[in-house]
Amino acid sequence: MLAEPRKRHNGQPQACEPCRKAKVRCDHTSPKCSRCVLRSLDCIYHPAPMTKRRPPISHTPIEFDTTLPDLLTTQNVSSFFQIPTESSVGISLSPTDPSPAASSGLTARSSASKRNMLFQEQLGQHETTRFSAVFVENQDSFGAVMLDATNSNLHELDREPDVMARSRVELAVRTLLNFPTARTCDMLMTGIHHIYDVWLSPTMIQQCLKQVWTEYASELGELRTRESVWKVANDLFLNHKRPHSTPDCDLSSNSDHASWMNWFGGPHLRWEMIGILFSWAGIAFRSKQEWDPVFDLPEQHGRNRNTAAEKMRECAAACIRLCEGNFEISDTMVICMKNSTRLQSIIISDESDRVRVDYGTVRSAFISAGLHRLTPAKEITPFFQHRASLASSMYYHDKCHSLFNARPPMLSNRYCQCPLPLDLCEEDVYGGRERLAVAIAKLDSNGWNTNGQIFTTTWLRALAMLSPIREGILELTLSVNSKFTKSQVEDLQVQLRNIVALYPPHIQYQGNSEWHSQSSSQFHRRSAHGAYIITRIQLDVLQCQFLLQRLLVVQQFSGGQDLFDIAQETMSVILSLWQNRDQLQEFHHAFDWIAVSYGMPCAGILCVELLRASSLVPPAQQSELSSTAAASECVKFSRSEVVQNLVMFRALLDWIRPTDNNAQLSKKFKTVLQRIIDAVFDSLGSSCGMQTQPSEQQSQGPQDQQSPGQNVPTATGREHDIDPDMNTFNDMDWLNTVDWTQGGWLEQINPPFPY
Repeated sequence: MLAEPRKRHNGQPQACEPCRKAKVRCDHTSPKCSRCVLRSLDCIYHPAPMTKRRPPISHTPIEFDTTLPDLLTTQNVSSFFQIPTESSVGISLSPTDPSPAASSGLTARSSASKRNMLFQEQLGQHETTRFSAVFVENQDSFGAVMLDATNSNLHELDREPDVMARSRVELAVRTLLNFPTARTCDMLMTGIHHIYDVWLSPTMIQQCLKQVWTEYASELGELRTRESVWKVANDLFLNHKRPHSTPDCDLSSNSDHASWMNWFGGPHLRWEMIGILFSWAGIAFRSKQEWDPVFDLPEQHGRNRNTAAEKMRECAAACIRLCEGNFEISDTMVICMKNSTRLQSIIISDESDRVRVDYGTVRSAFISAGLHRLTPAKEITPFFQHRASLASSMYYHDKCHSLFNARPPMLSNRYCQCPLPLDLCEEDVYGGRERLAVAIAKLDSNGWNTNGQIFTTTWLRALAMLSPIREGILELTLSVNSKFTKSQVEDLQVQLRNIVALYPPHIQYQGNSEWHSQSSSQFHRRSAHGAYIITRIQLDVLQCQFLLQRLLVVQQFSGGQDLFDIAQETMSVILSLWQNRDQLQEFHHAFDWIAVSYGMPCAGILCVELLRASSLVPPAQQSELSSTAAASECVKFSRSEVVQNLVMFRALLDWIRPTDNNAQLSKKFKTVLQRIIDAVFDSLGSSCGMQTQPSEQQSQGPQDQQSPGQNVPTATGREHDIDPDMNTFNDMDWLNTVDWTQGGWLEQINPPFPY
């Protein structure tokens, strides 16, 4: 009687060595198969056919500037260093293994038991159309069938690691060779609290860095080698093959500090978390000044803020690539993808469609992770607060990107449930259950803190509350074959005023009084940061008002006076930030965003009205306007104030650094702005002299105003006296895209919230 053929881990009969190496079908006959008998070969069934010999270890000195391989091509491994595969490094999964990968074995098994179902994804009450809904809803009725399927899944989970592609191993080693050193991380950590971004949690960053340098100080030290970083990569690959653990929001134990930390780090440190660290380092590099001492470190190899950030972006993208072997859309994966895309957006030009496509991919991952529809929590836990912050931030950014690109949003209030996070600091959220309970008890009825402090969630809550207004604007502007009425716009204006009225007093904008100096320098610095955030919130409110007025003007429901006044106010708020730039050195990296996203459209409105007042462009046709709009079409303003604001705004554009991602666009608009200012002053000087303008303007009364633009002297005989070369210059045509009263929007992408 023939012996029963050996079985592989997948249940298939094992092939003999000659057939396995020749990659031909074996009939699994023992002691010899028919092919070996026919060819007179030695038919051997190896007890462990996938086992390979351990390659020799090479100690190669570290080179921090090792160029990463192309993420889309297969790279050859260096001939002087042989990288081991996963199956050849002697991995032990026993609880006695002191490695962090082994310490997560118990957690991995418990996670697998919680996923003990035929279809492993959880099912919400609103997901009745999912293909597996019937099986998940009736999993208790399938009995043994379900048990057999889950046992097969668990068997697949515990199988030995597959042999990895050599290019993937090489990518992992090269990526970790570029991990920032400990002293670099310490220098970058000094400004982590000035980022004000819920996607870059200081607690998450600090805890994971602490773990990395505690467990892998020698492997990732300054004397790191390719073999030493492979030890780190091997642990990360092992952790990645286990199910991703997620705290249960309904468990009170989730409030425990250590329990929440072990969700994203500890024994569960994975490639996506390493990618988050790389993205944070890149954003921190980008936020530094050019003369910062961190760029003088020898491991930077002379990189500046742009090249150092680009290196970190490549490594973050490589970490996402390394997750493809067992790709799972978890919360940390969404964070990694979002931060990597954001880092890319602040490095390359904002006019790139590539960034827009990448943000669409991030929002798709956000939906796949289920963050778009959060179930109300019975108890506020750190994990729920964290997810609520991510959901509110993504929902807000989705509306901002859609408005700037004039594209439909991916997230709609009909399908999303994104609760606002409570106005709490991270120290209270992750400081233990008792501290969290005390902090929640001190909040007011609307969820705001009563201490007058401004946290990251404070800024986020204020911006996220404006999302319904932005979504309403999108619905009115992007709807196909439908026209909106004046009452619809006015309803949104009323909602906007009601939302702003709900803001607590400590984030209400008070004008220039925000920048009054204090006696204590430390308090003054903290006050300057708070004034910056309050000013940024006010810019968001003004932007909503600006867009609503745009709707009224475009549909001829209103004249341009209110639109001009809002543009003028927005310009004054932007210039107040620039005038106090010495107190805001930590936020200099955001000034180009402010100038482009908020300043350019408003400056375009001021330029058009200034040209019309100087009779350098023809006025709007009265026949095209309704009687109501015609009566109020004359825009009244102070030419001196407008010119001063435009001159200062031009100085702001000139101040933007060449290494900023909006530098080229700012330079282009600066040229347009300078030509407009020159044309206006030339026209004034040729008519009756600039020195006689004030007296003549004061002598004019209401009865002297016959047409739009006569609130200032008319340039007699030189209505279109602009340099002919200027008329054919492309920049003047480009100005029409800035003038929102004439056509389309200025093409922009993601707005700078939050930094």
